[in-house]
Amino acid sequence: MKTFKIALIPGDGVGPEVAEAARKILDALVKKDGGFFLEFTEYQAGKTAYEKAGDSLPADTLKGIAASDATLMGALAAGLVPPPSPIGRLRKEMDLYADVRPIRSYPGVWCLKDDLDIIIIRETTQGFLADRNLYKGNGEFMPDRDTVLSLRVLTRYSCERIARFACDYAVGLSRKKITVAHKANVLRLGDNFFLDICRETAKGYPTLTINDEYIDAVANRLISSPERYDVILTTNMYGDIVSDEAAALVSSLVPTANFGKDGAVFYPIHEALLDIAGKNIVNPIPTVLCGAMMLDYLGAGEAATRLRAAVGAVLVEGRIKTADLGGTSSTKDAMAAIIAAL
Repeated sequence: MKTFKIALIPGDGVGPEVAEAARKILDALVKKDGGFFLEFTEYQAGKTAYEKAGDSLPADTLKGIAASDATLMGALAAGLVPPPSPIGRLRKEMDLYADVRPIRSYPGVWCLKDDLDIIIIRETTQGFLADRNLYKGNGEFMPDRDTVLSLRVLTRYSCERIARFACDYAVGLSRKKITVAHKANVLRLGDNFFLDICRETAKGYPTLTINDEYIDAVANRLISSPERYDVILTTNMYGDIVSDEAAALVSSLVPTANFGKDGAVFYPIHEALLDIAGKNIVNPIPTVLCGAMMLDYLGAGEAATRLRAAVGAVLVEGRIKTADLGGTSSTKDAMAAIIAAL
């Protein structure tokens, strides 16, 4: 029977709570008849790692991630450690170039519309997030005390790579349309460069329809008419912003995955929430959905489907609701309910 090695990074604040809940739920799923085993090994990253080892992304953590089949991570207090961000470093060190966030409505909780099913894909190694787009140094600098310059980097290699990834991902899920989000009317060189490469790449995928929209229009229409979108493809900072906006349309019950050629990292979108850490009130479902997405990546699609069905059953029943969903249930209540639903 296949054994998958999973690097588990509890993280900071509520991270250990949601990571523990996801791990126990995944263990219960495997025990129920997963047809495979999951072997978890814990590593540290974030504020906790920095306080213990003086490094927010220690070398042994990177080695552990590289040696694992996948990585499941809790929340990190990335803003409370010296730059660069441990998540940015992780993306750069592991060349995790594709951020994928599925936005899906779940019955039983508030969603803007009942049938949302959107995938947002963004490139994560370049662009306007200046901590990762140079070989050495930072993409922001001050020539004098009254001036700040921020440098965006786009290369043909990275644009082609994310375009191919998005097309392959869309075809693999039988999606039909990719909307390329950009601001080519203002950033005429950079965004037209990205847009032209996406169009050229998509010519090799006859089952896909490719269109494009300005990123500000996408932000507006995600509220007014989100059903128009299937897959949204964009550059780093645009995607960072609109993927968070889109998550709010489904009560933020969404996972995130970062994919590279030789690895994948899965983590919830919420922050470390240090003010409620240890209170047993955080919602573990986004991290559990990360676990389902991880199972898909590992080729255990049937188990992933069972896990999402169990989450859906708990939400539809409505008896268990954590504070973010308007209830009073605890983290452990939600964990136990999902295990029971399995």
